[in-house]
Amino acid sequence: MASIERRPLFGGDAPRRQQRLTLEDVTNQGRYLLNNFIYERMQSDGIETVPGIEQLQEPGTPTGPPMEHVREIGRALRFIGDDLDKDQKLQELVNRVPPEAERQTLLTVASNIFKDGIFNWGRVVALFYFAYKVCLKALDRIPLIRAIINLIVEFMRDHVVRWIIERGGWEAIREYFGSSQKQFAVVIGAGAIACAAVLLYRKYFS
Repeated sequence: MASIERRPLFGGDAPRRQQRLTLEDVTNQGRYLLNNFIYERMQSDGIETVPGIEQLQEPGTPTGPPMEHVREIGRALRFIGDDLDKDQKLQELVNRVPPEAERQTLLTVASNIFKDGIFNWGRVVALFYFAYKVCLKALDRIPLIRAIINLIVEFMRDHVVRWIIERGGWEAIREYFGSSQKQFAVVIGAGAIACAAVLLYRKYFS
């Protein structure tokens, strides 16, 4: 399987040991980060019956190679997720999506986040955020939560992971904190795209 060599993220950083990032490794890292994102947001949102993080995936599920700055990556994911919390229209519309929605419907909503071909970290986190909001309505159905997570991970592998590899891996999300206001506006724009997708498929959610 082809892989892309990791590049330094910032010009002032000390040279790093070069690593080879494969599609499988970065996908498994994404699963690990998504599981933690869902678990931590449930805790921070005060959910009473938060499932253990080990319950969010089948035993033996690979997590990918260790990430050097995993805490910073998690902080960046949470930071962007907090921005999405402020989009009230997004909240209202995503709340229309039931966890039992057909597989193709969930995939279509996910696809519409990137429909215009623009990839950025805000939109990647919007995908995580969408998964979290749907999983939140299935707290008493762990197998369904696992199925939703698996579906989002599959979508990431097929449509998003190659972009992440080109950026240098998940650790490149730290560049978000250096974003300009123009880039920030693009990040928030992901919410509007997700909203449009939900409106487009409202007939499935009634």
